[in-house]
Amino acid sequence: MPTYQEGIFIEDANNFNVSEYKLVENDIAKIKKSISSILNEKSDNVYVVISFGKELWSMLSDLELDNFKDFATLQGKNGHQMPSTQNDLYFRVLGKDQSLVLDQTIRIEEALKGTFEVVLSENGFVYKDYRDLTGFVDGSANPKEEKKYPAALIPENENGGNGSFVFHQKWVHDLEKFNQLPVSVQEKIIGRTKQESIELEGDDMPENSHVSRTDAKHDGVAMKIWRRSFPYGSAVERGLFFIAYTCDPFRVDIQLDRMLGNTEDGVSDRIMEFSTAVSGGYSFAPSVEELNKALKV
Repeated sequence: MPTYQEGIFIEDANNFNVSEYKLVENDIAKIKKSISSILNEKSDNVYVVISFGKELWSMLSDLELDNFKDFATLQGKNGHQMPSTQNDLYFRVLGKDQSLVLDQTIRIEEALKGTFEVVLSENGFVYKDYRDLTGFVDGSANPKEEKKYPAALIPENENGGNGSFVFHQKWVHDLEKFNQLPVSVQEKIIGRTKQESIELEGDDMPENSHVSRTDAKHDGVAMKIWRRSFPYGSAVERGLFFIAYTCDPFRVDIQLDRMLGNTEDGVSDRIMEFSTAVSGGYSFAPSVEELNKALKV
């Protein structure tokens, strides 16, 4: 049975880094050597999830994956946009010790230097009791316990079994604008109460709330994904780095279309009045066995 990458489901980490790389050297042997060296030097108590853009994965593996694609820029009907910054290689590093997470992040960059160029790297953390910087609990709708595995992983009997499609998207918040609103209005935008994180019901739940737009179904099936987002922030910029693991990219696509108003109802997510997507890319996190096979020289 193929083994999923362990870091996908680690839930007690509180320090994170996501780094995205562009390929600058097409020598397959060098590519495999540089990535393999990272896998051989992982630190204790630090987890690394590695995923590949479609083009790089096709260079390394003959495994064909249904529905695997690059992310394309999305234009919303109501003036919003989600840009594509599709990259080739993605690393998510997580752990409980900020020093160890940083050390591993640096080791990765040094091992890839000359073969890949880092184009985005963001550090994050757990904010208070797992809240976004808006003050609302993040990830409340995540599937619980055993339900997270079928949401995140390709079925074992399919190509790429126990691998996962990954979506990365960086959001920049306008917290000053958001925080000027009364809490009652903020709750209508999110779709949950701020303090207790209780989902609004009935007429209290606006159709343009974030919960309403991302709680998607298709042919009666809930489009659940496994969210592993984290907040980031400094005096310069604050926001959320959205990460989704899914058995099928369509589950992410339908949520993004609903946020943008690109569905029949034409309703867009009000959260985009206060937060702007500045990156976006799909990748594939293969099982441990497929990863080792792809990197074999």
